[in-house]
Amino acid sequence: MESIITIATVLTMYFNAANDVNAPYLYNSDLEDGVIHRIEVYEQKADNEVCAKMEYRYEYDEQGRLTTREVLRWDEGRKDWVNDFCHNYKYYKNGYNMETCKWNAEKQAYDLPAEVTLYRSVAPSLTTVRTYKMNEAKDNMFLSSRMVVMEPLDSRLIAKR
Repeated sequence: MESIITIATVLTMYFNAANDVNAPYLYNSDLEDGVIHRIEVYEQKADNEVCAKMEYRYEYDEQGRLTTREVLRWDEGRKDWVNDFCHNYKYYKNGYNMETCKWNAEKQAYDLPAEVTLYRSVAPSLTTVRTYKMNEAKDNMFLSSRMVVMEPLDSRLIAKR
């Protein structure tokens, strides 16, 4: 499966967001050897006041694939970043899973995944996407959505336009 999330993907997303001159957001990244480890997002208000909004932290495996994307939000009262949720990525031969875990302030740790999305390549240019959510009792997951994604086949056409 070709659609994995790599260092290059995260870097491209950062540059696309940071270069949007019309956006009310400013970005500060921790970039080392072409690898983004952290991005801070600030909002520029109409009076030019800059306010902290979000912080994203990234971890990668030895193959350069994204394994964790942690999201923190700014707590104005504490004047500090506080954990919100994280995405954990697990890679397989024919796809990957993305787990969404919410921060539990009482336990000072992430809860079990509240949601898991499975991306699986079933044929060239054909991917299935299934999302499972945790039930209210938090003892089982149920299928909440599913779809099939077909990528454009233009590159595989024999005839020329």
